[in-house]
Amino acid sequence: MGKQHRNGNRSAPGIRWMFPATVLLLCMSLLLHQCSLYQATELPERRMATQMAIRWNQLALDLERHTMGFRPPVSARMFAYVEMAAYEASLPDMPDYVSMEKFVTGYQKPADKFAKDQFSLPASINAAYAQILRHFFSSAPKKILLEVDLQEQRFRQDMLANTPETMVNTSVVFGQKVADIVWEWSKTDKEGHNGHLYNYDHGYEPQTCEGCWQPTGEHASPALLPYWGRVRPFLPETQSIVFKEPLAFDKNPGSDFYAEAMEVFSVSQPLSKENLWIAEYWSDDHPGLTSSPAARWISIANQALEKSEAPFPLVMETYLKSAIALHDSGVSTWEAKYRFNVTRPETYIRKYIDPKWEPLHPTPSFPAYPSGHSAFGAAAAEVLSDALGQHFELADRTHEKRQEFAGTPRNYHSFGEMARENAASRVLLGVHYRMDCEEGMRLGKIIGLNAVALPLKRNEAAVY
Repeated sequence: MGKQHRNGNRSAPGIRWMFPATVLLLCMSLLLHQCSLYQATELPERRMATQMAIRWNQLALDLERHTMGFRPPVSARMFAYVEMAAYEASLPDMPDYVSMEKFVTGYQKPADKFAKDQFSLPASINAAYAQILRHFFSSAPKKILLEVDLQEQRFRQDMLANTPETMVNTSVVFGQKVADIVWEWSKTDKEGHNGHLYNYDHGYEPQTCEGCWQPTGEHASPALLPYWGRVRPFLPETQSIVFKEPLAFDKNPGSDFYAEAMEVFSVSQPLSKENLWIAEYWSDDHPGLTSSPAARWISIANQALEKSEAPFPLVMETYLKSAIALHDSGVSTWEAKYRFNVTRPETYIRKYIDPKWEPLHPTPSFPAYPSGHSAFGAAAAEVLSDALGQHFELADRTHEKRQEFAGTPRNYHSFGEMARENAASRVLLGVHYRMDCEEGMRLGKIIGLNAVALPLKRNEAAVY
């Protein structure tokens, strides 16, 4: 599966840096209005199930934003299991797709013996999403956790208007059972389970060498998830990726490492209005204010899938593959971060260039290389591009109502364009070197392509 994408030594994809303020104007020669990729010719039950999936993912984003401990790789892991539960709960209505039990060890799907026309797809996925979110967010604020129950009940009432109650009840039991089994399987991943409860490892001692990462800033925190690289990936290829070595540390002016730091320093003197917008627009690392950088791409998927009017099976496949790609990107980049332990730009610049320099936002409490933001974006962009097209136009409205920074929607020609700008934003923000972003995008692209190659369709899986 996906062997053509496993080579971790391919040249890194270029990042189109967004420094000039004139960049990013949309090409007006393209169509002003993009018609839907698909016609809404599905059965009403499937259209209802698609809307449920989108709404449940929107609620999951709210839960993730307001629940302590859901930092980037933890959130990515949560979404992978949530989307798996929803996908598995949909299989009785998707005979052309196979269970994830074919690809992962230790998971076994429940029996799905339903008489003809006795399975309610909306009832099953409604129950599965509600149940798996209750499992993952048991520590969420009560007010927002209550929204899970309320949304589940609202959707149930909608279904009962046109579906026999006995069919709804039977399908609810199945959806809940699927979610419970997925949850129990997630618990067998000892390193990742309940990761939101142990973000910072106070016992971890960073290496003490010149150029090695140390907690940075006036209010430095201990290392964030230093052992996350041991978390169980979904894709076997993730464990075979070969990391590209970072530039050798060098404090001398004129060296390659010094040049990387100077780029970060120079672009901040000062940031243009456009670059400030880009930097903050993609920061997505402020618990309680924004979702995590991984979850940002679920927000993008929500918007894109709703715009596309994609058929239900493609919606479920896209959510699952996107979340798996995000999860495995978190595992891979966190393994590399703590293997190479590269110092952050703030530490380097203040020691060797300008002792008073500060990044636009506080430096995260983990090593620089490679960039997790960049990996998440590149991985998700590969999945979304494969599902919806290489030139899918989207106005990202994730931060449309934010008042704390410029959340005005930005328009994009493709998911790849979004991923490149997302990566570039990390240098503009002052928390990453260019090499971090390039390696993050390279890793994310590999993982995204492997997720795309996951043969979920029955005819594909037959030769797996």
